[in-house]
Amino acid sequence: MESFKTVSTVERLVRNGIVTAMVIGFAGWSFYDGYVGYPKENLEQAKEELPADLQATATINDHVTEADSSAFAKGVKLKDISEAFGPPSWQGDFGGVHEKAVWFGRGGSLVVLVDRIGIAQAVEWKTGKRKETDLWLQKLMGIVLTPLGLFLLIRQIAMATRGAVFSDRGLKPSGKELITFDAMTGWDADTYKDRGQITLEYESAGGKGQYVLDDYKLAAFKTIVNEISRRKGFDNPIKEEEPHTEVS
Repeated sequence: MESFKTVSTVERLVRNGIVTAMVIGFAGWSFYDGYVGYPKENLEQAKEELPADLQATATINDHVTEADSSAFAKGVKLKDISEAFGPPSWQGDFGGVHEKAVWFGRGGSLVVLVDRIGIAQAVEWKTGKRKETDLWLQKLMGIVLTPLGLFLLIRQIAMATRGAVFSDRGLKPSGKELITFDAMTGWDADTYKDRGQITLEYESAGGKGQYVLDDYKLAAFKTIVNEISRRKGFDNPIKEEEPHTEVS
């Protein structure tokens, strides 16, 4: 008999592959929303603070957050805010009496009205469509899902590459010793009907051993069980009953 290697069934690979792809996809999407997508939505909304001809050049200042912006209030000097965050994304006339200075953050924008000598007359944080907590939750979701996705991916690779090699010498499960035909002593099929598992019992150098064959995890499950039963003369636990024919 020509030896062959058997791995997980196609059904198992497909099902687990779908779950793995979904988890990895959600992790990537969460990171995208937290770092790119949500801030981009907020920026589009915040651009309304700018003249139409300047909206296309608006960019996000990563240093501008709601918490840091709360340190500034009416009466602060514009230069103090600029020292903390850098120059405003835009500064221009507002009603002929004040100037408006705007900084765009990831979770919203800081809008400051200043008088002609650079003193703030109003300081307001405008929360974006996606709050900073929304961004944080998306990043957290990505952090949680990433290791799970990697675990599932490694498991998926193992399903597609690890299994058992069957040959004239016997059965060699991945990572385990060869179970020769001479060492095989019988089947324990008590869990087959309920769980699709049959335990191969054998003698080893360390005493008695067991190897569980699972019809969901091994594509050649039936071939292996049938061939071992035939060679060893074991009662075949998966052999279909012969149809009963009445003799007249």
